[in-house]
Amino acid sequence: MEAQDIISSGLLELYAVGASSPEESRDVEGWVKQYPEVATELAYIQEGIEAYAQTHAIAPASSVKEKLLIRINPAAAGAPVIAMKEKTMDATKVYSISATWKYVAAASIILLIGSLILNYTYYNKYNSTNDDLQVAKTEAQQQKEIVATMKRDMDMIGSKDAMPVSLKGMDKAPNAAARIYWMQDTHEVYVDASNLPKPPDGMQYQLWAIVDGVPVSGGMIKTLPDGSKIHLQKMKGFGKAQAFAVSLEKAGPEKPAPSADVVVMGKI
Repeated sequence: MEAQDIISSGLLELYAVGASSPEESRDVEGWVKQYPEVATELAYIQEGIEAYAQTHAIAPASSVKEKLLIRINPAAAGAPVIAMKEKTMDATKVYSISATWKYVAAASIILLIGSLILNYTYYNKYNSTNDDLQVAKTEAQQQKEIVATMKRDMDMIGSKDAMPVSLKGMDKAPNAAARIYWMQDTHEVYVDASNLPKPPDGMQYQLWAIVDGVPVSGGMIKTLPDGSKIHLQKMKGFGKAQAFAVSLEKAGPEKPAPSADVVVMGKI
């Protein structure tokens, strides 16, 4: 938490009146050492509470001292012992005034603590709501990017210059399939590998173009953390090609030649 967040959280007030939990107290004491402005604010709050108590304190009557002396030592005060009952009753009145002040002070502190707890609760709810808002914004941005990618792909597929090439499964993976989109005007190559089987751990697909009968690498096909392929991935371009193929290779940098594990292949 930043210093301003700590100051506005209400924890310093709870700590000042002794209403914070042990964990919150440790946090406050750590913040006081870390942030000079937090230490200043806590001192200001403590001074304010002390000033409040001093302002609302009830001064005892001038006769209190005399009554206390009589109660402690009647003979020394020059009062007859027979008057003890009456003096004792008067002294009791002094204590009742003090108790009333305690109730008033306690009620004031309870109201203050209640207000601080309410502020702290709303502060936590605000943080929770703010976190939810940030998550919603992130998800909305992700959806926006997905829609933009889909629009780009649809525009590319619908282009009059896009030549689709279907790649069919070979003997080791007869149900596998892929599709190449070769842009005749720019010679760009895109691969849709979404119908290829999930590669085994440590393995990755690589695209090849057959140029003058020789396989030339078109690059490694990327996969997502869950193993699925990225739709319409842009690969290396070729000025001319007679066919395309996809092989299963060890994950890592692209290989100079395909292995024997050619999964799909198709001619232009």
